[in-house]
Amino acid sequence: MAKPLLHSLFLLSPFLLLGQKTPAQQTKYDLAEAVKQNLISLHAEGAGGHQGECLKVVLKNLHGKPLRVRIPQGQFMEPSDSSFQTLVVAQEQTLVVGTRVPAEAVLTTFCAEAGDRSPLAGAAFTVGALGAEHLRSLLKYIVEKGKLGKSEAQAAVWCITSGGSLGSIGDAELTKFTADLLGKDMPGYKIKYQTVQAVPGERAALGTALVVEGNYRYYLEKDEKLVMNLLDADSKLIKQISKEELMKAGEHRSSFHLQVWNLPPGKYIVRIQTKDARALKDIEVEF
Repeated sequence: MAKPLLHSLFLLSPFLLLGQKTPAQQTKYDLAEAVKQNLISLHAEGAGGHQGECLKVVLKNLHGKPLRVRIPQGQFMEPSDSSFQTLVVAQEQTLVVGTRVPAEAVLTTFCAEAGDRSPLAGAAFTVGALGAEHLRSLLKYIVEKGKLGKSEAQAAVWCITSGGSLGSIGDAELTKFTADLLGKDMPGYKIKYQTVQAVPGERAALGTALVVEGNYRYYLEKDEKLVMNLLDADSKLIKQISKEELMKAGEHRSSFHLQVWNLPPGKYIVRIQTKDARALKDIEVEF
């Protein structure tokens, strides 16, 4: 009889053997829900800047029992000063908020409002809405591909949140993924911008577009003279890009290098056309 009894004792929970109680399971809440239900108080402030580890949060328990708070990927954090940029949480974190000691974390973020001021250190924030599914999908992709610290990732986020040009991203893989999310074609060009140093307190964007570079191909059934022109979104001629040139019949692959630093931002058309003004190829560009 001794062996079965000993075997039964080993099957008992170690908590029962030691005379202890099983720890109470901690209830899990999303940040916005926990704040709304007054389960926690939230203190959130900028660390200076908008991309990277730029937001410090302190959560204090008002519930009286330990709980877990999830700060989801894609959570918008709204500045108290509307001239500062809204930040979006790039990487999910879950914090255990005890009853005595507040929980603290530094969140990795991106800017969601190109052109507003990059937050100063100490700038106050509150919890906002959760970003749409396509933004959350982009953030997940950025994290999985190890692109969190890349400027191309911020450009991609701005394409989703601020209507930025897909040609501004520069990373072909990331551009394709973002284009698919938006239901747009992969752009056949990329934009080179003036280098801008991000400074907390100053307006943050990609800077002035300097050059648009792209590739294209076309087919001629006969020898023809062609010229390349730049048109605005209403098809009004802005300037001639290339000299008239006789091209042989057949398939052609070529490229263009367009200086745009002296043009206002917007949508344009690079048009390859025949001598008699017949449009052979239109390439829509936006910067």
